[in-house]
Amino acid sequence: MEGTLRITIEIDDEEIRRTLAPLIQQGPAVQALQPTKLLNVKEVADRLGVSRNKVYELLYRGEIRSLAIGRMRRISPDALAEFISRPKDDGFHLDPQPRQVLPRPANTPKTPVPSPKPAPPNARRHKLADTIDLSPKPLPPEPSQSKMSEEELEGALASMLEKGWPKDVLEQIRTDRKEGVHRVNVLTINDAARYLGLSRSGVEKLVKAGKLRLFTIAPTYRDEKPAKRIPAIDVVGLK
Repeated sequence: MEGTLRITIEIDDEEIRRTLAPLIQQGPAVQALQPTKLLNVKEVADRLGVSRNKVYELLYRGEIRSLAIGRMRRISPDALAEFISRPKDDGFHLDPQPRQVLPRPANTPKTPVPSPKPAPPNARRHKLADTIDLSPKPLPPEPSQSKMSEEELEGALASMLEKGWPKDVLEQIRTDRKEGVHRVNVLTINDAARYLGLSRSGVEKLVKAGKLRLFTIAPTYRDEKPAKRIPAIDVVGLK
């Protein structure tokens, strides 16, 4: 009958710790060296739910910091997060965390919502007129390596011209960029009505009378609808 040979090896706990310590310390270091993925214009547009033209507009206005790599433009996730968290004054609003609607328990009566009291006409007109600021504002400082070049700016303006933007609006954008300022360049019909303190039909009457221009921006994507806009310089001229 064959015997069984049993070998027992005793390892000190301190020896195990010394052996595993370098492996444990290397984990965070490897993670820290992983680079942050830069986003291209299309990825930023998809995250914001807007067209690429809108992203280019935000880039040359300096509202989103970017990095120029040759002829390409890249945006860091930190710069995008900074733009999303920054208060907007040009009617561009984002809701990065959609509200979650909880189901209402069965047989729960609906709570009647009281109708808001209408404000006096004069007070409402003054309040709405102050909600949109069309004055020029200084561009935030940009690092030299992330500043949009003249070639990139002209390319963006040429694309906007093909989409239907008026030439005088694009010329104002070009001049503002050279002077280091930016402003709201176009308004929706509702925003123009808010700024002027009028109803939507009142603005449409001004368009029919030729006092305001209404132009159409061609869509970038197949499922995107054309956008109708009013030049801000026309609205300011009526004040």
